[in-house]
Amino acid sequence: MYEATRNVLGLMSGTSLDGMDAAIVRFNKDQNQTWELIESYEFSYPNDLKKLVTDCFKNASLKNRVDVAFARWTVECIHKIQSTCAVPINLIGTHGQTVFHEPKNKFTFQAGCLKTIATQVNVPVVTDFRVQDVLLGGQGAPLVPMGDSLLFGDFEAALNLGGFSNVSLGSPILTMGVESAFDICPVNYVLNSFAKELNIPFDKGGKIAASGSINLWVLDELNSLTYYDKKPPKSLGAEWVEAHVLNIIDYLLPADALATFCEHIAMQIGAVLENKRTLVTGGGAWNDYLLDRIRYYGVELVRPDKDIVNFKEAIIFALLAQLRMDKNPNVLGHTTGSGKNHSSGKIFWP
Repeated sequence: MYEATRNVLGLMSGTSLDGMDAAIVRFNKDQNQTWELIESYEFSYPNDLKKLVTDCFKNASLKNRVDVAFARWTVECIHKIQSTCAVPINLIGTHGQTVFHEPKNKFTFQAGCLKTIATQVNVPVVTDFRVQDVLLGGQGAPLVPMGDSLLFGDFEAALNLGGFSNVSLGSPILTMGVESAFDICPVNYVLNSFAKELNIPFDKGGKIAASGSINLWVLDELNSLTYYDKKPPKSLGAEWVEAHVLNIIDYLLPADALATFCEHIAMQIGAVLENKRTLVTGGGAWNDYLLDRIRYYGVELVRPDKDIVNFKEAIIFALLAQLRMDKNPNVLGHTTGSGKNHSSGKIFWP
């Protein structure tokens, strides 16, 4: 049966483990596939689940426990949304929680991508978006370029500052399509770890970073990491940070670590985006100190309204589910390295 409109719930939880973002998006099947953000929600990460996920980063034997626990929390979030939202939800796209990401070994694992979600919320679910691309030889990331092109295309670049920074590049994206997309460097995955040493979840506005001193030796060590010499497509995961980044910086005082790593982020982003008009979104877009440092390196940052900043990735995962359900490509293979545009994601029916 043809559906002129579809209300799709997109769910996204990033590697920074700061919560679940949710967006209900109404897609209209007109010539331009117009869309409207209907409602948005934020759910704080349960402390016990956050600890379990964090432990699993270093202990793969916890993988099955995390899988079940994250799916259970996803169902709880969806039930809360269903009890309050003003529109029926026709489809759900959920990213799950990335725990392991090793595309060179053709392996990526997003916890919570289980059929039980669809059966318990009585709505079709699309999930596990990354696996197919990895099996095709790609990075399985980034997945947002399709959304950047279709929904946010009137910029030369779209930058997301989450656990990691990822970018879609075009000239502009809307008319040329996404030419390249990749992960630039870690962001909140590292910054939040040092904020927690001060017993706060994150450095609000970057005020603590602004009070710290930049350690030039550590900064040079960070900028010398071999990942930054690689050509796209390329992507990052928590394992890489644990193995290559934290040991360089973790002996600094928290304020100095924050200042130094913000400078590292700004320099790496500046090297990619200098002189480009760039849409910036994600939790890191509220770090005013970090944005000032990025601008210092010649990037023209445009921060949109609050809903787009906070929920762009959830909106895009709603789009990816919509495209998958209609058997349309939702992964740009030239940006992930698989070389093939394809329609990815497992569909689970109630």
